[in-house]
Amino acid sequence: MEQKMEKKPNIVIILTDQQNIDSIAAYRYHFSHEAYGCHWLKTPNIDRMVAGGYSFMESHSVNPVSCPARSCLMTGRYSSETGVTYNNIGIDANVPNMGQWFGEHSDYDRVYCGKWHAGGKWNYPDVEGPRKIPGFETLPAGLYGTGDYNDFQVSGAVRGYIQNHDSEKPFLVVAGLMNPHDICYWTGGLYGKKNVADQDLFQLGENLPPLPPNYEVNFEDPEPRGQVKDRTEIEWRNYVHDYLRMVEKLDQDLGRMLEAVDGRKDETLLVLTSDHGEGAGRHKRVQKWHPFEQSVKVPLVFYMPGKVLKGVQDTENIVSGVNLMPTVCDYAGIPRPQQSRGESLRNTLEGKADQAAFETAIMEFKHIARIVRHRDFKYVKYYEYSGLQDEPFVSKKEGKAEKFTPGAGRDKYKDTGKRLLFDIKEDPWEINDLSKDPEYVSKLEEMDDVLVEKFENVIEPGTHFDRN
Repeated sequence: MEQKMEKKPNIVIILTDQQNIDSIAAYRYHFSHEAYGCHWLKTPNIDRMVAGGYSFMESHSVNPVSCPARSCLMTGRYSSETGVTYNNIGIDANVPNMGQWFGEHSDYDRVYCGKWHAGGKWNYPDVEGPRKIPGFETLPAGLYGTGDYNDFQVSGAVRGYIQNHDSEKPFLVVAGLMNPHDICYWTGGLYGKKNVADQDLFQLGENLPPLPPNYEVNFEDPEPRGQVKDRTEIEWRNYVHDYLRMVEKLDQDLGRMLEAVDGRKDETLLVLTSDHGEGAGRHKRVQKWHPFEQSVKVPLVFYMPGKVLKGVQDTENIVSGVNLMPTVCDYAGIPRPQQSRGESLRNTLEGKADQAAFETAIMEFKHIARIVRHRDFKYVKYYEYSGLQDEPFVSKKEGKAEKFTPGAGRDKYKDTGKRLLFDIKEDPWEINDLSKDPEYVSKLEEMDDVLVEKFENVIEPGTHFDRN
């Protein structure tokens, strides 16, 4: 008699846009300072995921910009390898995305709905044609790239798919929500919208979030993009208040999908994460594009009652978006891509691994910099930018632009000498840069060695770039 194969779990990934890790009410104990967003909003649906699942409190974006980060999440590779080093570029054709990999190695039904932003100069995929994501079928939703228009449609379409999928085959669904990216209305406008709140219009008073402790800092920032120095205190407090309302909107949309997952009463792995964070007035920053905690720390929550541990807020393991691909491959019972840079988190999620099995996260930043989070410290190193987006480094020897090659950063490319070093354990708000302190020379050398070992000696730079 033919033995029936065990059915693999369904997988649902909810990918938000520009969500800070502290914008979840259930994290109030961990983020105890009153300036953290968790004290100023309600997120009952995400809280339910957190209570019933496993949260990584040291979760990082691989590159705090939309397209690069998404290319990393969907491939398990660094952005230098996917070729997506800035916005509006498609993933290297030689690097398979999650849908393509699952299509080749499993019988999963694979669908995508919502923001993709890793295929070229477009955000939302079409059902057919050049703007269809390879490896995925498309659930159509939305005409505008904003959360207030699209997220309700995305969550409704995904909820319907989860509720009605009755195939013997398991499914992989990715839901790309836009909020709280709508906060970009404040900076330059978006689809003709712009908020200007330089006074306490609704008399909220002390119900407005306070300024963060790192509103003023004790160091010079080498790359000040995203700094806004002319906002008043009330403008910043209104900005953060508005941002948190957008998180509450996405919480409602997530709730529809969570309800559908619970309603199936089967094994479905639900994952919540984001591409990058939001400046939120910290270091007087807006949006992303910077190496600080508010930009690189993002939610990462896994939920599958009966399989994944409940109610864990893991403060020990340091992980990033490159861990997503190998983890879902592990649950699907398929090999991870050979060049994927992260390890599966499954044993940790199920209590089968020692705490602090993961102690390093490597991130890229704006073509020119690398970020190393290793144990208690964060290190940022800046190279000279060539001005060419495809070839972002300048050769030390010849002075011309060249692509990054493994092991070459220290010896081959022009080092600007610009550094940042923070003791994250003692200085979580990154107020004091230690890179110029003589006592930390050996720590800088140690972090440089980690960068070479974990990144420069490993990566295989992308070669085929799709600009459509």
